[in-house]
Amino acid sequence: HVFDWDSTDKIISLIKHDETIFGRNCTIDYVSADVADRFLNLNHIQGTVSHQIVCIGLFYENRLVEIMTFGKPRYSSKYQWELLRLCSELGSNVVGGASRLFKRFIDDMNPESIISYCNRAKFKGDVYTKLGFKYVRTNSPTKWWSKASRVISDTLLRQRGYDQLFGTNYGKGTSNEQLMIDNWWLPVYDCGQAVYELNSTKADLR
Repeated sequence: HVFDWDSTDKIISLIKHDETIFGRNCTIDYVSADVADRFLNLNHIQGTVSHQIVCIGLFYENRLVEIMTFGKPRYSSKYQWELLRLCSELGSNVVGGASRLFKRFIDDMNPESIISYCNRAKFKGDVYTKLGFKYVRTNSPTKWWSKASRVISDTLLRQRGYDQLFGTNYGKGTSNEQLMIDNWWLPVYDCGQAVYELNSTKADLR
Protein backbone atom coordinates (compact mmCIF):
# COMPACT_ATOMS: atom_id res chain seq x y z
CA HIS A 1 0.00 0.00 0.00
CA VAL A 2 1.32 3.43 -0.93
CA PHE A 3 -0.15 6.48 0.76
CA ASP A 4 -0.13 10.13 -0.23
CA TRP A 5 2.33 10.96 2.53
CA ASP A 6 4.88 8.32 1.51
CA SER A 7 8.16 9.42 -0.06
CA THR A 8 8.29 8.38 -3.72
CA ASP A 9 12.07 7.91 -3.63
CA LYS A 10 11.89 5.66 -0.58
CA ILE A 11 9.07 3.58 -2.07
CA ILE A 12 11.01 3.05 -5.30
CA SER A 13 14.09 2.07 -3.29
CA LEU A 14 12.12 -0.70 -1.58
CA ILE A 15 11.50 -2.46 -4.89
CA LYS A 16 14.43 -1.35 -7.06
CA HIS A 17 18.06 -1.70 -5.96
CA ASP A 18 20.85 0.03 -7.88
CA GLU A 19 23.63 -1.63 -5.88
CA THR A 20 24.03 -5.02 -4.19
CA ILE A 21 26.43 -5.16 -1.27
CA PHE A 22 27.37 -8.27 0.66
CA GLY A 23 27.33 -7.92 4.42
CA ARG A 24 30.45 -10.06 4.78
CA ASN A 25 32.39 -7.38 2.88
CA CYS A 26 31.36 -4.66 5.34
CA THR A 27 32.84 -3.52 8.61
CA ILE A 28 30.55 -3.23 11.62
CA ASP A 29 30.57 -0.66 14.39
CA TYR A 30 28.38 1.31 16.75
CA VAL A 31 27.15 4.73 15.64
CA SER A 32 25.83 7.66 17.65
CA ALA A 33 22.13 8.45 17.96
CA ASP A 34 22.70 11.62 15.89
CA VAL A 35 24.23 9.63 13.04
CA ALA A 36 21.41 7.11 13.26
CA ASP A 37 18.80 9.90 13.17
CA ARG A 38 20.29 11.44 10.03
CA PHE A 39 20.60 8.09 8.26
CA LEU A 40 17.06 7.00 9.13
CA ASN A 41 15.48 10.32 8.15
CA LEU A 42 17.18 10.05 4.76
CA ASN A 43 16.51 6.37 4.12
CA HIS A 44 13.78 4.82 6.27
CA ILE A 45 10.18 4.92 5.04
CA GLN A 46 9.04 6.23 8.46
CA GLY A 47 12.14 8.26 9.30
CA THR A 48 13.80 8.06 12.67
CA VAL A 49 12.32 7.11 16.04
CA SER A 50 12.94 8.36 19.58
CA HIS A 51 14.68 6.58 22.48
CA GLN A 52 17.28 4.70 20.43
CA ILE A 53 19.88 3.38 22.85
CA VAL A 54 21.94 0.96 20.77
CA CYS A 55 22.66 1.81 17.13
CA ILE A 56 24.82 -0.53 15.05
CA GLY A 57 25.93 0.18 11.48
CA LEU A 58 27.49 -1.61 8.54
CA PHE A 59 30.08 0.28 6.53
CA TYR A 60 31.11 -0.47 2.95
CA GLU A 61 34.24 1.36 1.83
CA ASN A 62 33.79 3.72 4.80
CA ARG A 63 30.18 4.46 3.76
CA LEU A 64 27.32 3.71 6.15
CA VAL A 65 25.01 1.40 4.19
CA GLU A 66 22.80 -0.27 6.78
CA ILE A 67 21.74 0.30 10.37
CA MET A 68 19.85 -1.51 13.11
CA THR A 69 18.72 0.24 16.29
CA PHE A 70 17.34 -0.89 19.64
CA GLY A 71 15.77 0.72 22.67
CA LYS A 72 13.47 0.08 25.59
CA PRO A 73 10.06 -1.25 24.47
CA ARG A 74 7.58 1.54 23.79
CA TYR A 75 4.32 -0.35 24.25
CA SER A 76 5.03 -3.37 26.46
CA SER A 77 6.95 -3.88 29.69
CA LYS A 78 7.09 -7.65 29.13
CA TYR A 79 10.24 -7.40 27.03
CA GLN A 80 13.77 -6.19 27.72
CA TRP A 81 14.45 -4.65 24.30
CA GLU A 82 12.64 -3.47 21.19
CA LEU A 83 14.20 -3.69 17.74
CA LEU A 84 13.22 -0.21 16.59
CA ARG A 85 14.63 0.25 13.10
CA LEU A 86 16.37 -1.74 10.36
CA CYS A 87 17.25 0.28 7.31
CA SER A 88 19.53 0.17 4.28
CA GLU A 89 20.81 3.09 2.26
CA LEU A 90 18.44 4.14 -0.51
CA GLY A 91 19.13 2.08 -3.63
CA SER A 92 21.26 -0.49 -1.81
CA ASN A 93 20.51 -4.13 -1.09
CA VAL A 94 22.79 -5.35 1.70
CA VAL A 95 22.74 -9.16 1.49
CA GLY A 96 23.21 -10.75 4.90
CA GLY A 97 23.46 -7.37 6.57
CA ALA A 98 20.57 -7.81 9.00
CA SER A 99 22.02 -11.07 10.30
CA ARG A 100 25.42 -9.52 10.95
CA LEU A 101 23.92 -6.53 12.75
CA PHE A 102 21.62 -8.66 14.85
CA LYS A 103 24.38 -11.09 15.82
CA ARG A 104 26.54 -8.19 17.01
CA PHE A 105 23.71 -6.99 19.23
CA ILE A 106 23.13 -10.49 20.63
CA ASP A 107 26.83 -11.07 21.31
CA ASP A 108 27.38 -7.71 22.99
CA MET A 109 24.11 -7.12 24.86
CA ASN A 110 23.06 -10.67 25.82
CA PRO A 111 19.31 -9.86 25.63
CA GLU A 112 16.70 -11.92 27.43
CA SER A 113 13.80 -10.87 25.20
CA ILE A 114 13.14 -8.63 22.19
CA ILE A 115 9.95 -7.36 20.57
CA SER A 116 9.53 -5.68 17.20
CA TYR A 117 6.76 -4.41 14.95
CA CYS A 118 6.42 -4.87 11.19
CA ASN A 119 4.58 -2.33 9.03
CA ARG A 120 2.21 -4.59 7.07
CA ALA A 121 1.55 -1.90 4.47
CA LYS A 122 5.11 -2.30 3.20
CA PHE A 123 6.68 -5.51 4.51
CA LYS A 124 5.85 -9.20 4.97
CA GLY A 125 8.04 -9.78 8.03
CA ASP A 126 10.40 -12.29 6.41
CA VAL A 127 13.46 -10.66 7.98
CA TYR A 128 12.11 -11.36 11.47
CA THR A 129 11.63 -15.05 10.89
CA LYS A 130 15.12 -15.28 9.40
CA LEU A 131 16.52 -13.69 12.55
CA GLY A 132 14.70 -16.20 14.75
CA PHE A 133 11.71 -14.14 15.87
CA LYS A 134 8.29 -15.72 16.39
CA TYR A 135 5.14 -14.17 14.95
CA VAL A 136 2.71 -13.18 17.74
CA ARG A 137 -0.22 -11.36 16.14
CA THR A 138 -1.24 -8.60 13.75
CA ASN A 139 -2.69 -5.51 15.37
CA SER A 140 -5.81 -3.83 14.01
CA PRO A 141 -5.33 -1.14 11.33
CA THR A 142 -4.51 2.32 12.66
CA LYS A 143 -6.50 5.40 11.69
CA TRP A 144 -4.64 8.37 10.22
CA TRP A 145 -5.79 11.77 8.96
CA SER A 146 -4.45 12.70 5.53
CA LYS A 147 -4.38 15.95 3.57
CA ALA A 148 -2.23 15.65 0.45
CA SER A 149 1.28 14.86 1.73
CA ARG A 150 0.45 15.81 5.32
CA VAL A 151 -0.54 13.18 7.88
CA ILE A 152 -1.62 13.21 11.53
CA SER A 153 -2.29 10.15 13.65
CA ASP A 154 -5.76 9.76 15.11
CA THR A 155 -4.10 9.15 18.48
CA LEU A 156 -2.43 12.58 18.35
CA LEU A 157 -5.72 14.20 17.34
CA ARG A 158 -7.50 12.65 20.32
CA GLN A 159 -4.68 13.56 22.71
CA ARG A 160 -4.20 17.15 21.61
CA GLY A 161 -7.45 18.16 19.95
CA TYR A 162 -7.95 20.22 16.79
CA ASP A 163 -7.55 23.63 18.46
CA GLN A 164 -4.17 22.81 19.98
CA LEU A 165 -2.87 21.17 16.82
CA PHE A 166 -3.86 23.99 14.47
CA GLY A 167 -3.97 27.05 16.74
CA THR A 168 -7.72 27.60 16.37
CA ASN A 169 -10.35 28.40 18.98
CA TYR A 170 -13.47 26.37 18.24
CA GLY A 171 -13.75 25.48 21.90
CA LYS A 172 -15.01 22.46 23.81
CA GLY A 173 -18.00 20.54 22.52
CA THR A 174 -16.91 20.72 18.89
CA SER A 175 -16.13 17.36 17.27
CA ASN A 176 -12.45 17.05 16.42
CA GLU A 177 -13.27 14.58 13.65
CA GLN A 178 -15.87 16.89 12.11
CA LEU A 179 -13.41 19.78 12.20
CA MET A 180 -10.87 17.64 10.36
CA ILE A 181 -13.39 16.72 7.68
CA ASP A 182 -14.63 20.32 7.36
CA ASN A 183 -11.04 21.38 6.72
CA TRP A 184 -10.41 18.76 4.04
CA TRP A 185 -8.64 16.13 6.14
CA LEU A 186 -9.78 12.58 5.41
CA PRO A 187 -9.49 9.41 7.53
CA VAL A 188 -7.27 6.66 6.11
CA TYR A 189 -6.53 3.26 7.64
CA ASP A 190 -3.19 1.47 7.34
CA CYS A 191 -2.73 -2.32 7.25
CA GLY A 192 -1.88 -2.81 10.91
CA GLN A 193 1.39 -3.95 12.42
CA ALA A 194 2.58 -7.52 12.81
CA VAL A 195 4.15 -8.19 16.20
CA TYR A 196 7.22 -10.42 16.54
CA GLU A 197 9.00 -11.57 19.67
CA LEU A 198 12.17 -13.38 20.60
CA ASN A 199 12.57 -14.97 24.02
CA SER A 200 15.69 -17.05 24.45
CA THR A 201 19.19 -17.38 25.86
CA LYS A 202 22.27 -15.94 24.24
CA ALA A 203 23.42 -19.38 23.17
CA ASP A 204 20.12 -20.06 21.42
CA LEU A 205 20.24 -16.76 19.54
CA ARG A 206 23.63 -17.31 17.96
